[in-house]
Amino acid sequence: MQNLRTGLLQLFQSFAMTIHATVIAKSITTKQSRKAFLNFFILIFFHPQFGLAEKVPLSSADEFLTDTPVPFLPGRVTLDFYSYLTKKKPGSTVNMPSLEANVGVLPDLQLYLITPATLAAPKHKSTQYGYGDVKIGAKCRFWARSIDIAFYPKITLPSGDSKKGLGNGTWIGRFPIWIQKEWGDWRVSGGGGYYVNRAIGQRNYPFGGALIRWQITEHLMLGNELFAQGKINANEKANLLYNFGGSYFLDSHSFLTFLAGHSIAGAKQFVAWVGWGVAWGPVTTPR
Repeated sequence: MQNLRTGLLQLFQSFAMTIHATVIAKSITTKQSRKAFLNFFILIFFHPQFGLAEKVPLSSADEFLTDTPVPFLPGRVTLDFYSYLTKKKPGSTVNMPSLEANVGVLPDLQLYLITPATLAAPKHKSTQYGYGDVKIGAKCRFWARSIDIAFYPKITLPSGDSKKGLGNGTWIGRFPIWIQKEWGDWRVSGGGGYYVNRAIGQRNYPFGGALIRWQITEHLMLGNELFAQGKINANEKANLLYNFGGSYFLDSHSFLTFLAGHSIAGAKQFVAWVGWGVAWGPVTTPR
């Protein structure tokens, strides 16, 4: 009974933090974004919940835009079969079905690959479906003490047909630094970087995010995220997204991932992700 009361208290505190973060986010204007992110980090780092949690292993399967700097253990492999929707004013794009693969290679190195099938549905134009742009990446952790810090570049290769709207037409580079701190059942991630996109009509722009995750049970993890990005082209404004998502391990070899979010400032955007994955190799979760 005591464990139930403690769990309910933690759940209430988590929702209270979510509401607080959302209220902060809704008051944001473009000029106030830095202040809002500072408030979000203060909310996370000084909330009393962190002093109550016990140290537990944390789930490594989630699809937030803010990445974790902690790589998989060497030999750990996950394959996530997913669908991902992005809806903006010019139209919608859906990656389905798509495959994301992650492999732990060294204690501080993890490799990443996405091979998508893409459905492009621009407004006032015909819908197209076919092979999309492949993404590759390497998570390189260079600091692993009380906090973890990693450089996690990702490159998008122009494998999709840009004439049909299934690809960018040239490579895209994503070059961020991510930082993470853990408190028992909780972990906080943040950071940012720069997008490089040399396609005609596109721009290079900064991006950054703040993410808090809670390992509620040995199988279930939930998280809340604020993610901002600059103006990607002449027709789309910068925006700030609020995302909610997480993962559920069915057993030590299979899991579900999910995420949904909407812009709360700037250009209107809706995103949603749902996936089912398999995993093998060294693992600390579910415990």
